Amino acid sequence: MATMRCATLVAPYQFRIDEIPRPEADDRTVIVKMEGMGICGSNLHWWNGGGAATGLMQFPMPGAGGHEFAGTVVEVGSKVSRVRAGDRVAIDQFESGSCGACTYCGSGLFIHCENRRMYSLPGYVEYIKFSEKGLYPIPAGIETHVAAVAEPCACSVAGVRRAGLTGGESVAVLGAGVLGLCAAGAAKAFGAGKVVITAKYESQAALASTFGADAVAPSSGPEAVAGVKSALGGSADVVVETVGGHAPTFEQALELVRPGGKIVVLGLWDEMVPVDSWKAVLKDVTVIFSLTYGLQGKRSDYALTLDLMASRKVPAQDLVTHVLPLDEIGEAFRLAADKTTGAIKVVVRP
Repeated sequence: MATMRCATLVAPYQFRIDEIPRPEADDRTVIVKMEGMGICGSNLHWWNGGGAATGLMQFPMPGAGGHEFAGTVVEVGSKVSRVRAGDRVAIDQFESGSCGACTYCGSGLFIHCENRRMYSLPGYVEYIKFSEKGLYPIPAGIETHVAAVAEPCACSVAGVRRAGLTGGESVAVLGAGVLGLCAAGAAKAFGAGKVVITAKYESQAALASTFGADAVAPSSGPEAVAGVKSALGGSADVVVETVGGHAPTFEQALELVRPGGKIVVLGLWDEMVPVDSWKAVLKDVTVIFSLTYGLQGKRSDYALTLDLMASRKVPAQDLVTHVLPLDEIGEAFRLAADKTTGAIKVVVRP
């Protein structure tokens, strides 16, 4: 039996490289050789022993974790028609594992599929089995391993799409990590007028203009709200929150949004967040909680994201700051957790 390497988290901060059976394709599945696997904030929660931030994406320990994938198709089943061996693909794992028949699949919310499945162990492994659904071709000019960043970028694209921009809106983006920078780029691509982003680190602020931000404001303290309002010339039509964690960014969003405006929440908090419901109601605020990508208006958020990356309207490929081999996955996680290193997106490459 053919085997492959798998990085198993056996205890907080401690990975072990195991040899496990390599999956094989059956009639309607494909095998993808992983060439890039990103490290996400929810993976960091898992790595440090805090657990995943959401019950929909719980990673076991011991376990392999991981959900940002890109690679090359190396084996196809006899009834597969959408992809061929040698195709470079970025993978919407939720669409790939969806049944296509339940209510949630019908509305494009594949992550909520009532019959969702994984065909083999996902995570920081060399090969993964998928159905042929949800495998999107990587555009020319984007390196295969770098295309793993399409996954978090698609979360931002989906959230901004749900805000329903019609053109000319003022947009405040809270946080300049991967989600925030991609949200800024998506807002500009969808017709926003002025976009202002808050950044904690110089390495993030330096990329803001590349992603369409017209100005950068501090991420904390009274200067955060005042700085955004000053740069926008007033309150925001739309605020996109991308930080979560322990940050007071929902409170900031309520301060920043105009009456009748919208708040899109992409961040995940580690604990219950108090909400000034009086302020929210009195301002007639619409709050949109957006977990991840799917289909909107019959257009895949994932496919649209790859198009935006290819056109460099949302150059998410520029966010990959570090690429490390599977044998150095422990160091990769340490880099991803320490933003003072300049790390924005760290990719593991088997």
